[in-house]
Amino acid sequence: MKKTILAAIAVSIPCIALADAATDAVKARQDHMKGFGKQVGTFAAVAKGEAEYDPAVAQAAADMLVELANADQSGFWLEGTSMDDLPGVSYAKPALWENTDQVTAIMADLQAAAANMQAVASDGKDAMVAAIGPIGQQCQACHKEFQAKKD
Repeated sequence: MKKTILAAIAVSIPCIALADAATDAVKARQDHMKGFGKQVGTFAAVAKGEAEYDPAVAQAAADMLVELANADQSGFWLEGTSMDDLPGVSYAKPALWENTDQVTAIMADLQAAAANMQAVASDGKDAMVAAIGPIGQQCQACHKEFQAKKD
């Protein structure tokens, strides 16, 4: 009996470590996405008239958006971290891992849109507002296809 219990513990410890790594990866990518949302929120607030346009603030948000878009995200999208694997923790649909070419293309388009925003963010409110659309389109393209609705 003692050997059975010890064997069960020995087998479960790596599983717990893997579950923690998977959960950590999901939390890291969720925090990364919140960073995207914060920067886009800066632009959206100006576009909606909820905040005054400030070229320095717009440029800082654009610079951070580019940094986030170009950051290595490979540790965030581990196999075994979909909503099926971690219900209630992850909202990423399994289709994300089945369509990596599409995901890569969306990310490349987001990087280009972020770079465009970076180039025009401090050129005036109209230029900044015009650059929001392509960013939002890429966010929506990925979320619509690969993110489940949260409860």
